[in-house]
Amino acid sequence: MPQIHLKTLLIATTLISWLTPSVDTHADGQAGTDSAVRVVNHLTDSVVRYPVIVLRGEIPPGSTGLKITRNGEPLESAGVLVDSGRFKALVPLTNGDNRLQLSPDGVPSDKSTELNITFQPQTNPYYVRLIWMTDKTGDTRFATPNDEVPQDYEARLRTAAQLMQTFTAERMHDAGYGRKTFRLERDENGEIIVHTLNGNKAAADYYKMSDNRWYGDINGWLNENHPDPFAKNIVLAAYTRKDPQTGKMLGHTALGGGNQGLFGSGSVFSWPRDLSSAMQVFQDDTAVDPSRVHDDSAFRGTYWGLASTTIGATLHEMGHAFGLPHCTDPLGIMTRGFDHFHRAFTFADPVSRVNNQPVEFNDNQVAYFAPISASYLQWTPWFRLDESESMPDSETKITIDHEKKEVRVSSPSGVRWVGFWVGDSVAYHREISGDEPTQEVRFTREEIAKWLNGRKLSTVTSIASDGKAARIAVRD
Repeated sequence: MPQIHLKTLLIATTLISWLTPSVDTHADGQAGTDSAVRVVNHLTDSVVRYPVIVLRGEIPPGSTGLKITRNGEPLESAGVLVDSGRFKALVPLTNGDNRLQLSPDGVPSDKSTELNITFQPQTNPYYVRLIWMTDKTGDTRFATPNDEVPQDYEARLRTAAQLMQTFTAERMHDAGYGRKTFRLERDENGEIIVHTLNGNKAAADYYKMSDNRWYGDINGWLNENHPDPFAKNIVLAAYTRKDPQTGKMLGHTALGGGNQGLFGSGSVFSWPRDLSSAMQVFQDDTAVDPSRVHDDSAFRGTYWGLASTTIGATLHEMGHAFGLPHCTDPLGIMTRGFDHFHRAFTFADPVSRVNNQPVEFNDNQVAYFAPISASYLQWTPWFRLDESESMPDSETKITIDHEKKEVRVSSPSGVRWVGFWVGDSVAYHREISGDEPTQEVRFTREEIAKWLNGRKLSTVTSIASDGKAARIAVRD
């Protein structure tokens, strides 16, 4: 069954720091000296498996900006944000070696720093496929607040997908699992592929469907007409509109599960068109006109809030497609933490309807994949970086033994993760580590009850070393 993202209120940005666990984002060391540009999250001579990295660091006092060259050439496509001696930069890489020169403006040239990063593309056959779905007329246009907004849906979807891929890699690394992330489908020139596919119904017919029926209809159509067992699909409906008479959203939802994450396109006009403008988009405090377009900005009423929430929510729905349930961490992508997706690329929340002054945040107030989510993702086939030798066909099994009052989980390849649900969220998990696979684990109902603080266990899920997952509902 698909899962709809949470509809809870936005958690005030000034109240959440004490609710979140500490994440050390400065553990990688640095390039350069104390008086030069300092990179805190990537080591020189390292290898990454995704083509856009985020560099975080510090620039010397008196610096007014930062210029980046790649292999001796100015990197105009990079996005750079500088604030109070700190910087964040979105840097695209080429296949192979990338010699990056980071030069601060307004200070002597000897304050520059060089960083060597090798990009090695993934060979994983499992990938994420981007789909722009029209109705049967083939009309690709998306909703905009005015006619001046370019209908460049491919560029916006590509950029958002790259941001999601990079965000995932960085946050998985911060969680201690290395820079694992999903692979995006690309053509022979390395360009991200956006499939423009015509649905088999008129927009008016889709509008009449409930969210779950609409999701199921598209999922069935996709599996019948465009099947690929190696693909997880991000599907955006081009025909999302706001009814000018009723104000009701038509053809809009946020659902994920199985092999599909489905999202309406009503906010795509706010998404960045390229990497170089991404950080500016997340600073754009232009007010959203809710009489013309959908304001899905978590009450912030601005372009930056709208872009952050809706790109983050798209990643949330993809999380469901990867097998993730909701969690309880307020900054987790699998809760409303996706509202704060932008913070991975900025230093402060700009002015909005919920804050009349910019709100700075620290590293522990950035959206992330909570440990309960990241520990699962590392085992899904879509997060393998390389094509691996095929494992014998096996099955992950979960057994609820009422007589012995225990839960047994087994897999020939080794059990790696077990989650215990309360309602529709995982409330507690156990990660089974070690080089030697543990083929069976057992948990007594008594210890599970303690972990859940007496709340009713609703579901048990698990994933094994070979990526095979299992799920069972608990019916006592």
